[in-house]
Amino acid sequence: MNEVVGAVNANNKKVPTLWASHFYEANIVDDQKKAHFVNGDGVLLYRSPHDLRLQGSKDLIGPVFDLGTNSDNYWVSVMPELDTVWYGDFADLTAEAIQRNQIPIQPDMILQVLGLGTVDDNFNDLPAPTMRFNNDLRCYVIVWNAKLPDRWVAQREVWYDYYTLRPICVVLYDAGGRAVMRGILSNHRQVEVPGMAKKDWPWIPGKYSLLFPANGTKMELTLREIMLQKGIGPRAVPNDRSFKRPSIGATHEIQIR
Repeated sequence: MNEVVGAVNANNKKVPTLWASHFYEANIVDDQKKAHFVNGDGVLLYRSPHDLRLQGSKDLIGPVFDLGTNSDNYWVSVMPELDTVWYGDFADLTAEAIQRNQIPIQPDMILQVLGLGTVDDNFNDLPAPTMRFNNDLRCYVIVWNAKLPDRWVAQREVWYDYYTLRPICVVLYDAGGRAVMRGILSNHRQVEVPGMAKKDWPWIPGKYSLLFPANGTKMELTLREIMLQKGIGPRAVPNDRSFKRPSIGATHEIQIR
């Protein structure tokens, strides 16, 4: 496990930020169990360890969705199909609040599935990781486990390819052991790092196939242009402004609390 985690961290430390254009397709299921299909182009922004912005738009329509996280809060908007924005502070984020407000996609889950963060190499800290090897699929599987008052539960599971040690699958679980999100990661690509030899450039997934089993929402992202940042100097993106919760004029505003 030391070798696997060491290789993952050595790669991911080379990606402190990311700017990527993408093509997306999504079936977003609302609280009435109605599916809304959307597709188009967008931008993915990331800054280690907790900042994320994922935007999608459509020709002749404009913005379709905007979701993001920073150290304090998160938001999801789906426009114009649902004309709704969900938002809240992480301090108020509970399973009961999520269930009560029917948020279709949790931005913090997207962050956990990106496969860009580093792994805590103190394996006794909670959530505590364990590792096994899947002989059939030839991959290492690390499962992070948390302690509840009456039992241990699995929280997160990541599969790493045996040959490349790149992430190929991420599963997030609730306290009842049910998968609440599954991501298949594929088409890995290198990110250019100025001044570094190409053989040492880091690898990231180029395609994400996401499923939220609880409501059936699906999303597929295919990255196009990828770079550590777009632009130079103080105008380079991502920056602090990239991860501020936007003011979104939606008919329905739902605060998760």
